[in-house]
Amino acid sequence: MIPTDESIAATLHRIDPNELPTRRITVYFDGPTPEDALVLEYAATQAEAWEFTSAAAHSGLVVTVDGNVGPGLRRLPCRSLWH
Repeated sequence: MIPTDESIAATLHRIDPNELPTRRITVYFDGPTPEDALVLEYAATQAEAWEFTSAAAHSGLVVTVDGNVGPGLRRLPCRSLWH
């Protein structure tokens, strides 16, 4: 189902200000060569960043977290798993 403008607007009014993303998560994936490395950036809440970083580090990924959340930064996928 594709959300309508009305449902998106209604959802935005229900967002708790404490749930707005305040952290940028950067995930680094090694490639077969240094030129093939992959770097992904996501926006997350502080709680999501903490939970995701803990799980990612346990899995051997390199992750950094900072407060540089810019416009257009994608939200962390499946963020409900990390909060």
